[in-house]
Amino acid sequence: MTFAIGDIHGCFDELLTLLAVCDLACAEEDARFVFVGDYVDRGPDSRRVVQFLMRRQSDQERRFICLRGNHEEMLIRAASRDRSDRDLMNWWGNGGERTLESYGVDDACDLPAEHLAWLRQLPLMHSDRHRLFAHAGIRPGVPLSLQSQEDLLWIREPFLSSADDHGPLVVHGHTPLASGRPDLRANRLNLDTGVCFGGPLSAAAFSSRRRRPVMFATSMGDIVRL
Repeated sequence: MTFAIGDIHGCFDELLTLLAVCDLACAEEDARFVFVGDYVDRGPDSRRVVQFLMRRQSDQERRFICLRGNHEEMLIRAASRDRSDRDLMNWWGNGGERTLESYGVDDACDLPAEHLAWLRQLPLMHSDRHRLFAHAGIRPGVPLSLQSQEDLLWIREPFLSSADDHGPLVVHGHTPLASGRPDLRANRLNLDTGVCFGGPLSAAAFSSRRRRPVMFATSMGDIVRL
């Protein structure tokens, strides 16, 4: 079973709760976890989230797959020695100050070197037999092998309104859902249920035999079997 987990944004307690719900839902069967990015900013515990994911990935590399989100990209640019004022302001204006608070530093350049190195090596997408996982989505009509970094990290339209069959089911986050529930369409699944805005943190479970999810789980303790 594979669990895809939406945008975390420094919400460490909700992450631990959701992983416990996922463990319960799969009845202690070994599961793989794919995180669609945005581990930092806006929430209170970005450092603890990054530390936890780094440790889990180091111990169980095949079970924990972490993708890059646009907030990791903004942080990477803000921590670069050749950053611009725009890079800094863009990150600060999107919750970066909460990340600095969680690390107890005043400058992104002062984040632990191993954390920055981990963020820089995060891949942009992951795929299996039936699904493509990416932070924001894809550009409709463009072959998967030719998708740009900009679109994989930032796209909203025309992806969100597209009814095109992309081949695999595209599993993504990036666009918070006011409903607080995952949005499953014929061609995509949005898992950003706005945990940093008061919603739950959500996961979708997939089996190797089905394209669509077999259940949803949330940090509120909900398990919905489909």
